[in-house]
Amino acid sequence: MTKHWLIKGDSKQVLKKIGDNTIHLAVTSPPYFNARKYSEWDSITEYLNDMRDIFTEVFRILENHRVFVLNVGDVQCRLGTQPWTMRRIPIGAYLAIICTQIGFEFVDDYIWDKGEPESYRHMNGGNNYPFYQYPVNCYEHMFVFHKHVRDMTRIPCPVCASSEVQNNSQSEINVQSWECNNEKCGHRSPGNRGKRYSARSIMMDRGKTKENAIQESFLRRWRRDIVKFSPVIKWHHGKNIQGHDAPFPEDIPEMAIRFFSYKGETVLDPFAGSFTTSAVAAKTGRNSIGIDKNPQFVELGKKRLRLNQLTPCGEKPEFVLLKQKELENAAFIDIPKSDVWDKETYLLQARAREEHVLSK
Repeated sequence: MTKHWLIKGDSKQVLKKIGDNTIHLAVTSPPYFNARKYSEWDSITEYLNDMRDIFTEVFRILENHRVFVLNVGDVQCRLGTQPWTMRRIPIGAYLAIICTQIGFEFVDDYIWDKGEPESYRHMNGGNNYPFYQYPVNCYEHMFVFHKHVRDMTRIPCPVCASSEVQNNSQSEINVQSWECNNEKCGHRSPGNRGKRYSARSIMMDRGKTKENAIQESFLRRWRRDIVKFSPVIKWHHGKNIQGHDAPFPEDIPEMAIRFFSYKGETVLDPFAGSFTTSAVAAKTGRNSIGIDKNPQFVELGKKRLRLNQLTPCGEKPEFVLLKQKELENAAFIDIPKSDVWDKETYLLQARAREEHVLSK
């Protein structure tokens, strides 16, 4: 049974109630800077500082060697009260730099081709001359960041569970690699080298199960780093049928969840909005934590998740509704451990295996 936390509160405060290295995937689309009534800041500096604070917390609580997927679009808005302060702001570039400064490793940038969204930016008032031309803003970024913090904890061999291992440098930047020195290990190279591995490679090998396999059709759809799908239709006969001005299309969290997490793990969205990430997590057999400070959006999330009454296994998901005040004097939120990879569990199991072998 999956579990889903719907939390009303400010992510800057709520995320402090989540322990270090406990979340298995983070995926979000932060508010458009000053492009909606619910997302207004006094300055671009204030907005970017808030994003830095929240993404710093995301980095802390994200498990090592895990992924943060960030969907963001550039915006056209005023930086002041006068008409001449209107400009296009490269929010994507700013946030990408902030994330790398925090410690995230930039890996990929999928471009979401939104087709022909409603826009008047290209209209030139009949001035078909130089310096009057601007394109329609019809794409958004889907940044993929990795968290890699070099961890020198000696990881026992995944083949023989021996703790007789040596430093084998790094398999990539800040991914510590080890080599098994146990001569009796069942894995030896033709040159008599021991098994070489990392915590990340063990996780990825253990995740190769039937239930975590990704369908070929889904892989083909996301083969290129420019992917076209339509934004969510919001208006019908003059009424907002979604209850949110900028709902998150399911395509983005589904890609993130299927590509960068395993069944039973926990997905975080610190700007839950219409709680699309939580809804997709429920459909794909993951737990979720969704946070939003707008009470209307939390109510929207409750209704939306109750429509997804059954998980892929036919079980009813569990919902936990919390407010920020309820967390102030509470312990950390108890995040379920991954069945595929949890370092502390692995170390205990390997130690028990090694002791069993040595006792014979």
